[in-house]
Formats: sequence, structure tokens, C-alpha cells
Amino acid sequence: MRSGFLVVDKNVGARSTSCVGVIRNILGKNTRVGHGGTLDSTACGVLVILVGKATRTSQFVMNLPKLYRVIVRLGVKTTTDDMSGEIISRTDYVNVQEGSIDKVICSMTGLREQVPPAVSAVRVQGSRAHSIARKGIVPDLSPRIVMISSIRRIGPISREAEFPMEIRCHKGTYIRSIVRDIGTMIGCGAAVSFLQREEIGPFNKVNAIPFENIPASGRNFLLDNLLSVSSIGEWFTTYRVKDGNPAMVLSGRPVPLSLLERISWGKFEARGMVVIEGPEFVTFGTISLSGGVPAVLPSTTIEIGEID
Repeated sequence: MRSGFLVVDKNVGARSTSCVGVIRNILGKNTRVGHGGTLDSTACGVLVILVGKATRTSQFVMNLPKLYRVIVRLGVKTTTDDMSGEIISRTDYVNVQEGSIDKVICSMTGLREQVPPAVSAVRVQGSRAHSIARKGIVPDLSPRIVMISSIRRIGPISREAEFPMEIRCHKGTYIRSIVRDIGTMIGCGAAVSFLQREEIGPFNKVNAIPFENIPASGRNFLLDNLLSVSSIGEWFTTYRVKDGNPAMVLSGRPVPLSLLERISWGKFEARGMVVIEGPEFVTFGTISLSGGVPAVLPSTTIEIGEID
């Protein structure tokens, strides 16, 4: 069974888990299928589906940087921090200037604390926050450290009190929380009116299959559109075995860094996640200490024959 990534352009209303289920039914229930990070049902855009042994790379895909396009609605606060929720309050936004918005936006780049939305999949004492919120209870959510690489307004405020933004961020960042916090800092409140994920690492809408087309497609169509697991390799620092003997890597044992030669640096800071390329395999792993020696701990190895 081939392994790889299927890039889907999810439509608004579809749940990420439903997308996985539809694709699993087409490929066969014995086929391992997962995702590289969920996308809210109220959002659209790139959803990476993992097939076969590629399901073992989920943490690597989830850690890839993401690009979003969002439309912000000024003057409202909602229970979900987007316009699908109940409106809690309305505030006059007439005096809000674009220059003031830009100053607030610029202050949000870099590492920062962020409280997730009440309606989210974050666990609070064993329960999902959204389950608690839907019982009418405000979940006690702790702030988390997130990384926002860049954020900018890409259009003027419209007559509907909306403006578009582009945000590049990393794992764990909630766009709804960013918009909510912008509204709080401006003083009039704000909520997400539209959200689209444009990119996840090397995956974008250009090579994505519209999810609406998938139920009518066949198994061969999906397999033909699988992207190689090695397509994310350049995003992580990559090594190869110095002596050309891959036995230690293939055994799954920790591989001392002294036995590896770095081929290239990754495109972003990946929290110790690295790739080892061999003549007939790709190994994903993390750098850690093994017996007091820096080493790569392999997490999964995929042979070339399973990729192609």
C-alpha cells in the first residue's frame, strides 16, 4: 500500500474528521488514514490527509507553518469568536481608524500568550472546551504560548465594518483568538467573518483537490494524487549517514549525531524535529540525549517503495 499526503480543499461546513472518513471509505477500511491538523467546520481551505505510513508523520505535518486569510468583523463579540456564534455585545466602531488597527496588529508578531476560544477542542480537566461551553459553562482556559511569524491588514475597512488580514503562524495558534484580542485592544470588539487556510508548509490550494469532488472519485484517483512523504523533507533539517550504512537508522535505535552528516538546514525552527535521508528510505525523528550523547531518535521510517 502506498503512503503519502492528499491535499484537500475543504469547504465551509465540512468537518475534518468527516473528510478523513469519506477518504478512508474510498481507499478501503483497512487503509490507515488521518489528518495533519484539523480545520474548523466554519473555515475552508487546505486540509492535509495522511495515508498509509504517512499517518506516523502527523506531528511533523502539524508543526509546519501555516498561512491564513481572514476577514475581521468589527464591533461585535460572540460566544465562539466568529460570526457562527451568538452575539454577546455590539459596540460602535465608527471612530476606529485603520492606522490604529495597524498598530495593534504589528504588536502581535512573535511569541505571545494566547487564550484559546471557549468553543475549541482544547481539553479542560479531561473534557473538550466546546463540550463545556455548550452546557452554558465558561471553560477555565489557561493561556498558551504561540508563535505568529507575520500578520498584516491587506485591505481597507468596508462598509460592512470588515477588513481582510493575512496571518502566518505555527502549531496551536487560534485565528479566532487573534481576532478577538485585536478587537479587545482596539476597544470595539471583533469576530471572524471568514477564514481560509491557504498553506501548510509546502501544501497549498494550487495542488489541493476540492472536497466536494472526492465522494464521486475512485480509489485510483486518490492514489494517483498522493504527494510523496519526502515533500516535507526540506522543511526540516536533514541528515544522512556518514559511512553510508543505514543499519542503525533502520533498526530504530538512537543514532548519534556524530555518525550523521547534515545535508541542509530546515526552512523553520522545528523544535528538534529532523529528517534522515537514505538511499531507499526517509526517516523522521527528533534530536535528544541518548546516554548523555546528542542523537536522533527515529520515530518512523518509510521505504521508497511505499512512497512511490
